[in-house]
Amino acid sequence: MTCMTKPIAAAIALVLSSSVAFSQTTTLEEVVVTATKRAESLQDIPITVNAISANTIQEAGITDIVDVAALVPALTVSTNLNPFASAIRIRGFGTSQNDPALEASVAFLVDGVYMGRSGLGMSDLTDIERIEVLQGPQGTLYGKNSNAGVISVITKNPNMEETEGYVETSFGDYSMQKYVGSVTGPITDTLGYLVAGSWHKHDGWLESNTGDDLNAIEDWNARGKIRWQPTDLMAIQLTASHVDRDTSCCAADATQTSAVTDQLVAQGLPVPKNDAFNYKNNVDVDSNFDLKSDAANLKMDYELASATLTSLTSWNDYDYKTSTDADRSELAVLAVVDDKYTGELWTQELRLTSDLDGPWHYMLGGFYAYEKLTRGGTGEGVVNIGDDIIAVGGAETGSGPGFGFFVQPGDTVFIDNKWKTESYAIFGQTTYNFSERWATTLGLRYTNEDKQADLFGNPVSTAGAAAAGLALVQIAFAPVDESLHRNSDGFTWLANLTFFMTDEIMMFTSVSTGSKSGGFNGVAGEGYPREFDDEDTTNYEVGIKSQLLENRLQINGSVFYTKFKELQFLAQQPVGVGTYVSNAAEGTSAGVDLNFSATPRDFLMLSGGLQYLDAQYRSGELDDLGFDVPYAPHWSGNVAATLMLPVAEGVSYLRGDYSYMGDHFTNPTYQNSSEEQDKTLVNVRLGWRNQNWDGALWVKNATNNAYSSLGAAKIAYSGTLAQFLAAPRTYGVTVRYTF
Repeated sequence: MTCMTKPIAAAIALVLSSSVAFSQTTTLEEVVVTATKRAESLQDIPITVNAISANTIQEAGITDIVDVAALVPALTVSTNLNPFASAIRIRGFGTSQNDPALEASVAFLVDGVYMGRSGLGMSDLTDIERIEVLQGPQGTLYGKNSNAGVISVITKNPNMEETEGYVETSFGDYSMQKYVGSVTGPITDTLGYLVAGSWHKHDGWLESNTGDDLNAIEDWNARGKIRWQPTDLMAIQLTASHVDRDTSCCAADATQTSAVTDQLVAQGLPVPKNDAFNYKNNVDVDSNFDLKSDAANLKMDYELASATLTSLTSWNDYDYKTSTDADRSELAVLAVVDDKYTGELWTQELRLTSDLDGPWHYMLGGFYAYEKLTRGGTGEGVVNIGDDIIAVGGAETGSGPGFGFFVQPGDTVFIDNKWKTESYAIFGQTTYNFSERWATTLGLRYTNEDKQADLFGNPVSTAGAAAAGLALVQIAFAPVDESLHRNSDGFTWLANLTFFMTDEIMMFTSVSTGSKSGGFNGVAGEGYPREFDDEDTTNYEVGIKSQLLENRLQINGSVFYTKFKELQFLAQQPVGVGTYVSNAAEGTSAGVDLNFSATPRDFLMLSGGLQYLDAQYRSGELDDLGFDVPYAPHWSGNVAATLMLPVAEGVSYLRGDYSYMGDHFTNPTYQNSSEEQDKTLVNVRLGWRNQNWDGALWVKNATNNAYSSLGAAKIAYSGTLAQFLAAPRTYGVTVRYTF
């Protein structure tokens, strides 16, 4: 038995031996969610939803969306070049937003506001009331780009009755420091406030001998809310937030061929061990990600005689820049420096939600969004070809000095891309209860979207092949100076039938559809089309939700089959530099999802989930090439256990979380059998709490499992294989004081 498992086993034995001191088992608390845009019990809605409460967020030490994925088998999150290039997938499907033109497959919302870019939701999660993960297309109520699912983050609202709050401090290895605070309370009888924020810093865990260690963090965020309730019928809430991120994300470990290592020796530079999983890599250009984001939203609710009228207005403005050493070495081969992006999004939603006593309920609404995105436009080259390109490329390709005919040091690419998207939708959903046991819901949404793109890309090369358009930078970044336009519209819908077998067991069957916007590639290699089409999804599902043993056990399950048409596929170009989006395949996702919560004893809480998944490309280019769907193992699951024991006028607790993903690929196009891997993750937290204090020792990735969240395609002219690793084992202590 290892030094880590001994104290865990001892704590479990202590709790079990003390069980006689506890009273009878308590029941599970009701979980109320807003997945249907009205407050309802999780056990009563005909949707597969994973809800993570504020207590679980604190108890499990959840700080970001990657931590959330460890509790939801259907959810995977991967990050490569920067947080805005993250990919959120549900049931095997989703796409990374490496190019601003590419929309997410999983809609990310904060307090009901559509975020546009998934990367805006990747920072520290502060003062969260609940996180809901909706599986399958949600095209009626959520609409825009929710064709694989929705992640909805609900933050805490002002307390209108009394002043309360907390302060929290964490320290850990890699010089980690984190400070979080929140305070809320009434200003007058009708006016309340909430102010929350966090500051988080830690050193990098990817060791470098050429500068600061990589994948370090220095982030802070702040959020304020003002709530005004002038009458019992009206509530107005204004929320404003700011996020500032300054990180060395997201550097990769790598293996190199002799083309790189021989040149390192020739220049007297240290040669790495060529182990892409040892958390050590030397580079000559630091990876950096700098983000500043401001957001505000105004929500107004007005109670009518038999309905509630809701208006939700939001604005988000952000800019970020990113740098990375693309060759992952100390050599000057290829780097991206200060690649700049901006974005602005306005949305407006109006909803009329019924509050009727009879068997009929409805919701009617309208949605409008206007988004502007840019990349480049600084007058500086984005891609930098270095002095070692000919020596490395000539050795790898066998062309020697002749490689200089295709590329020269100083070659670069100038980019100035602009996108504008304007969309509007009208939607309605109605539920009719035939009896106390039977109900049906029908929903329909019409969406019209207009997109414009002004694309400019100018690859500049002094190589001999440039005259024929065959220089390396021209192959990877085809020149473009074009204004493009597309308009699309269509309907998404749902239909479900619900049957309450008893007051404790509900069954449902549903059919739902979703759609993800098409667009225009900002970067595309020669021969790849600029435009790609909308992606459409149809999902068939049968599920059951149950509360058993006097609500000491909840078991929910569903069987699903999802079909994707015109699947949008993000791939690296064959040269290993640059990406492109195409409608390369049809896809299907079929499987079974199970999750449970249980309180077998007062001192023991259990929860977990299991997913069996069969995700496949059914036709098109990807099927012809024999590719597997990445991040889609046949089996994945998680289990969590919390043991509690009264100690010193408080409660000591031990929580363990275990999650598993079976064999899967982490790159869409480079799928050498040696790149297939599985993933296990163990997190442990040991603490003590009472009404005011909560202190805990914690360790994440306790087994120090080295896992690559993305294995990049091989760079053709250097042979470099990059692995974007998840964090190694980390540990620390957290203390919270609540007042």
